[in-house]
Amino acid sequence: MTSSVDEIIAHHRTRRFAMKVQQKIDRALESYVRISYTEWTPDSDEAARKKNNDQVLAIIKAARNGEGDPGLIDLVRATDESRKPWDNVRSVAEKAMEQLAEQLPIYSWIEPIRGAGALGLATILAESGGPLDRFATHDKLWKRLGFAPYDGLAGSSWKRETWRPRKLTKEEWIANPFSGERYGMMRQIATWLVNAQWIGAKKDPEGAGKPNGPYGEIYAKRRARTMVTHADWSKGHRRSDALRVTMKVFLRDLWRQWQRESVVVPMKRRRDAA
Repeated sequence: MTSSVDEIIAHHRTRRFAMKVQQKIDRALESYVRISYTEWTPDSDEAARKKNNDQVLAIIKAARNGEGDPGLIDLVRATDESRKPWDNVRSVAEKAMEQLAEQLPIYSWIEPIRGAGALGLATILAESGGPLDRFATHDKLWKRLGFAPYDGLAGSSWKRETWRPRKLTKEEWIANPFSGERYGMMRQIATWLVNAQWIGAKKDPEGAGKPNGPYGEIYAKRRARTMVTHADWSKGHRRSDALRVTMKVFLRDLWRQWQRESVVVPMKRRRDAA
């Protein structure tokens, strides 16, 4: 099992490199469009930056559809072509990660959970740095993946200037490390999990949306709670918080199941040897 996890980690390193190149290509194109085709200014506030980002993405989408400035259309197409080799590198790495994850004993627990697939499992193992029994408690796994709070706030909150009550000192960051990139990957897995266990408002007869699975229930309860305890939060803040809490429960459950598997497998080997 350890060798399989080591292989997953190796493929994940390749995947992460491909993702970084993809992001550089995307950000370079967006920056060019922002400067050349919008009225963006470097002193824009957060709301204006968000509006501008939406405008940039809309312009790029139109160019991909052959609409707008012919020069930009050619530029977007050339940029997309330069991205394709890295799309392929990432795809190959992810398929290898999935195949390896499906061979692990823990996958029989993961498979029936809607939204919790092989790639998510492989990503968690890779970002954890190895098999989950290397963590004495699930709290230590939370800390590794960015889900352990400090002074009452999640690491993601301390990174946001608009949410945190103050800046952390250098010493506090060393004692409570937080990788935004790692946390972002965990956030994506949480999104897959919740979206798969949620009935959207359009499909809900009552028009409000409702959970359709145990982790969807956790998400719904947390959002309902913060509507009372943090009425001033925006919908986005409330969703981020509920995704974080849901993912913490999932990671705890995964860690517990891994401990069971790590006990059962050696026992089975001893019986087979006898």
